[in-house]
Amino acid sequence: MGKLIAVTGKGGVGKTVVAALMIRHLREHASGPILAIDADPDANLGTVLGVSIPTTLGDVREDTLKQVSKLPAGMDKAAYIEAGLHETIVETPKIDFLAMGRSEGPGCYCYVNNLLRKFADDLFPSYQWLVMDSEAGMEHLSRRTASKVDHLVVVVNESPLSIDCARRIGEVISSVKNEPRHKYILLNGVTEDRIEAVREKADCLDGAYLGYIPRDEAVEEKIFRGESLYGLDDSGAALKMKQVMKKLGA
Repeated sequence: MGKLIAVTGKGGVGKTVVAALMIRHLREHASGPILAIDADPDANLGTVLGVSIPTTLGDVREDTLKQVSKLPAGMDKAAYIEAGLHETIVETPKIDFLAMGRSEGPGCYCYVNNLLRKFADDLFPSYQWLVMDSEAGMEHLSRRTASKVDHLVVVVNESPLSIDCARRIGEVISSVKNEPRHKYILLNGVTEDRIEAVREKADCLDGAYLGYIPRDEAVEEKIFRGESLYGLDDSGAALKMKQVMKKLGA
């Protein structure tokens, strides 16, 4: 079973960029296959890495609810759904992508969600590393979708609101039956003169200090131009991420 890194935090703290820099590092340095999981309904992870993801698990779930009642008699519903799920995986050199897509709408999703969990359980052992860009806040944590996480990385920035959100995430985590094996706090986009002040505020949070990723004009330029972060040179953010990933055993 590979190691799963989940990146979470308040919206706007740069979770997607952090996850993308992690994936960029693994693409260059890890030996085995890697799965990038976009669990944010906004689904921007593929965009910042230059990967088009045409179909999400949410799309399959919605389509299943529409079509399953129209299937011919005798057709295996589970096989039909599983075929759709495999179509959601986008394969690129060394990195596979899987987007969760939109959250549940009206209707009963129990049957489909059980198949989704089985699909994930069968899929994940095939990868050495899995990086999940989680949705903002705590919704996925309260649904216990983080129960198999090896490294939970909570991202905060200079905003006190991000610290408050991280504190609430810690409270939710403590109520989850199977807590992540390791919990960390990562500072992102904090100016050099405020790093120590923000770190002091973060000392009260549930999680070890993992480091910080500086604001990086090279990263911002890539995103502004719509270019993949795979093409990023070893700028300040990339070099700091190298240190972070070393602490995570990558």
